[in-house]
Amino acid sequence: MGSKQKTKVIANQIIKQNSKQELVTPKFSLQVAAHVIQEHLSKSESMVCSPVSIDALLSILALGAENSTLEQLLMLLGHGDLSELNTAARKLGAVLKGSRDDDEDGPKISFANGLWLDQRFSLKPGFKKGLKDVHKAEVRVVDFANKADQVVNEVNSWAEQETKGFIKQVLSRDNLEDNTLLVLANALYFKGNWHKYFESKNTKDGNFNLLNGDKIRVPMMNQWHELFEYQSSDSCQVLKLPYKTGENSEDKNETKAFSMYVFLPHEKNGLPNLFEEIKTNANLLINNLEFVIITRLSFPKFKFECKVALKEPMKKLGLLQPFEKTCEDFSGMTDVTEPIYVSGISQKCFVETNERGTMGAAVTWSGLVVGGARTSKPRPPPINFVADHPFMFMIMEDVSGAVLFVGTVLDPR
Repeated sequence: MGSKQKTKVIANQIIKQNSKQELVTPKFSLQVAAHVIQEHLSKSESMVCSPVSIDALLSILALGAENSTLEQLLMLLGHGDLSELNTAARKLGAVLKGSRDDDEDGPKISFANGLWLDQRFSLKPGFKKGLKDVHKAEVRVVDFANKADQVVNEVNSWAEQETKGFIKQVLSRDNLEDNTLLVLANALYFKGNWHKYFESKNTKDGNFNLLNGDKIRVPMMNQWHELFEYQSSDSCQVLKLPYKTGENSEDKNETKAFSMYVFLPHEKNGLPNLFEEIKTNANLLINNLEFVIITRLSFPKFKFECKVALKEPMKKLGLLQPFEKTCEDFSGMTDVTEPIYVSGISQKCFVETNERGTMGAAVTWSGLVVGGARTSKPRPPPINFVADHPFMFMIMEDVSGAVLFVGTVLDPR
């Protein structure tokens, strides 16, 4: 490959979704998700992002980075060295390991990594070992130059399979060039069943207030006189909706518990102001929950999909080195001698919540180019939690504090 040629690496990340702990997902990943959500909030658009998806992608990029680029990634991800980062990646993989096949109640999770490498190149031993040992990635050798359409179909089929059919068309022919070097993908599937199901017979159409003052009719799920963890602050109500636990792994001593936290502003149009508070006080809001009787819980069914570019938000938040065309610090990946830089990072997400629980998906991909539970007594009086106006939600694993998804529901339709 000539020095003036460009070699493109596409890194894809696919995630399909569905306490009292600190949010251990790196602050940078949460900040990127918050930045994207806030941009769409100003456009009155529902949005969902996956912080763990962003974190996993950047962790794999760090595995092949060196010098100042590695230092910047480590700093933003909150780790002192690559060994510490790899340990965190292993822990994340353990958190996202699914329940046993014979477990009907536990969350259904699939976490997989794949790498498609052009036949003209080879991976450096250290990077290849890290992919296998830390990220459990399987390497496939392909022909981007002559069989690009076949590779696109293979990657998309893999993504669709790993996300149980919810994420399709991860890659298009336009993403690949004759000098594409590799495609890197991570897939996470999550499906959680509510600890307390909503009865379908109790789902009734109700009003939902939009930010602009309009009202729409949407299906509202209902429960009455149930015990939940809850708190009310000056600006919002916070409710924890736990998913069934089940036997999460072969090790019965291993505990994992997934929950959705719902942040409902007191004011019908209060989400924009509430979002600012949540960005700084999320830990405080979820760590002060107490068990209370919710007299009426009314929660909308919602389902939506979105796609966002993450490169510019990441740059605004301080991640600059990987995107520089003169970056020479990804030489730890392959035997290519020319500089490699990240040409872009994007994420596509899907989330659906109904009477049984939550399903969701996210796809994150980047291009690399060569060239230049606490308990307490229920407190009276009983409380209503009626989510009939825009709110924010967060899906996390309570034991580890890993944030799988964070999003806003501005219009449940």
